[in-house]
Amino acid sequence: MKIVIQSELVYSLIITTVLAIFFIWVGKKFKEADPLERPHGIMLVFESLIKWLYDYFGGIFPKKFSQNYYVWYTMLFIWLVCSNLSGLIGFDAPTSNWSVTLSLTMVTFVLIQINSIKHQGLGSYIKGNLIPPTNLFGLISPLISISLRIFCNMLSGTFIMALVYTFTNWLSSHIIPFNFIGPLVAPLLHAYFDVFSGVIQALVFVTISTIMISIENPDEE
Repeated sequence: MKIVIQSELVYSLIITTVLAIFFIWVGKKFKEADPLERPHGIMLVFESLIKWLYDYFGGIFPKKFSQNYYVWYTMLFIWLVCSNLSGLIGFDAPTSNWSVTLSLTMVTFVLIQINSIKHQGLGSYIKGNLIPPTNLFGLISPLISISLRIFCNMLSGTFIMALVYTFTNWLSSHIIPFNFIGPLVAPLLHAYFDVFSGVIQALVFVTISTIMISIENPDEE
């Protein structure tokens, strides 16, 4: 039996470790900061980011949920952005591996079911989702659709960039034995597929996840 460790999983652990160390350092900075002084540098950046995410999720979540799940979705968004952008430094983006996006989505899926049971009651939940058994397809469809959305978008970008480098290398080889065309056309494509699309897909992922949790509890204030 041969065990294969996929590179995306290794890179996901590296990104998680780096982010953990970084946020421990930032947390110490906040603890040591004078609350009467105006924030600057890294503190200003993160205060602005946290405030924007809090306001954004607050417009989607009922107030009770924003308190419970705000931290999870904030960290999820930051992790997804870093993972999607990691291709710029030579990593295989973790989100281009379905096992990674599926694992993240399973957490949201569990949260959806927990809140659905709280809102409907266990009896109504079982009756609505498990009877008849064909209702199971509707139950698990969010798990599949959300995980595949970001996975397919990131994987397609990886394939397109690979094709671009292959083509420019072939084209350059007819002039000199060096791919000089690739670096000329790749930055603009990287700006879209890695930066713009990476940030947008991370935002779409957490937005859809938060909406799915919220609609299970429409009466919460």
